[in-house]
Amino acid sequence: MAALVPVPKKGSYNTGLSPCRPSTLRALLGEPRGDYGEDCRPVTGPFRSRLVTADVGPFRVTGLDVAVDSLRKVMTAFRKADPEAYASVGTAGMLCARLVRGSAKTISNHSWGTAVDLTFDRRLDVMGDGMVQLGLLRVRPFFQAHGWYWGAGFAREDAMHFELAEETVRRLLA
Repeated sequence: MAALVPVPKKGSYNTGLSPCRPSTLRALLGEPRGDYGEDCRPVTGPFRSRLVTADVGPFRVTGLDVAVDSLRKVMTAFRKADPEAYASVGTAGMLCARLVRGSAKTISNHSWGTAVDLTFDRRLDVMGDGMVQLGLLRVRPFFQAHGWYWGAGFAREDAMHFELAEETVRRLLA
């Protein structure tokens, strides 16, 4: 499942979904912490009581309660429809209060526990190379069906990254 294929043409995925703006998360949940860096730091913000650690099927995650619940539903549907790919999925993490990689000021959605990075066959997908692991391509429709935005659609492709879409966050938290 870690075999590489080209990222599909933009417009063929993330239909009706947009990346969630940190300003939306900040307005609905508050600031994750007072300072950030490139490394993961603990969440100290007002929503930390909503953080949960749970088994979502193939792995355990820590994240915002509604995101973890949704991720569990994604993984349940994925397992039923594609057991071969499901058997090789893992995670590189969900909750991580930090800046977006390569940014000096933008806070990552991982800081609120509303994004997850996936691995296949215990390998990370390389960011920005225009290629995507086959397993990520196969799991993508299940995330989209549950209102998650796929990071392959970012200006700098990040295909291992899935986050609750702006529209989903507004529906679940507003």
